[in-house]
This record gives sequence, C-alpha cells and structure tokens, in this order.
Amino acid sequence: MSRQPPPEKIYTGPDRSTLPEPQTRSQADKYFARVANENILPNRVHKLIGVGGWVVGIFTMGYMSLYADFGKREHVFSPLRRWYHRTISNFITLSPSERRVLGLDRSTGPASVSKPS
Repeated sequence: MSRQPPPEKIYTGPDRSTLPEPQTRSQADKYFARVANENILPNRVHKLIGVGGWVVGIFTMGYMSLYADFGKREHVFSPLRRWYHRTISNFITLSPSERRVLGLDRSTGPASVSKPS
C-alpha cells in the first residue's frame, strides 16, 4: 500500500520528454556574446544617475546621523551629534577676545568710538 505524496509535493511541470536538450558550452558562449554587448560605453545619463546616487546616499547618511529624531535616549549617534553641534557652535559664535575687540563683551561695555573732528 503506497501513500500518495501531499499535493504541494507533486511535480506539475512540463513532461521531461518535451524539454529541449541542454545547451553545450559553445552554444552558451555564442548566445551570451551576442546578448552581452560590452562595447557600449555609459552615456551622460548613466554617469549622472551614478553620481546622483552617491550624493543622495551621502546626504541621507548625514541627515540620519546628525538630525533625525531618535528620541531623547542616548544612541549610537549621540557622541557624533555632540561633537558636530559643539564644532558648529564654535564656528558661528565669537570668542571672548573677538567679542572684546568688537565691544560686545558685557563686562567692558561698548567700545568707545571716536568721532572725527
């Protein structure tokens, strides 16, 4: 008494006698030499798409690591964000000596401006 295999295990493909013979190595090489034209150089659009993909990827990585909201908890980008914000803050603010030269230091008061006579 033989058991039938479950329906999902029964082969439902084409009859093996109707399939073509396997290709030889030379036939496969001839086919792929015809199909794969390696003499075609990439044009300007392909180059722009490639460069654009890199630009979008780098921008996305920068945004995700420096600005994306991951909540208030400490995460893997927290040290990088602290360094970045500290560097930007130092870059766009004046040092105490620069504030003194411009007369913006509150302890010294505004710089005296001499009026020409």
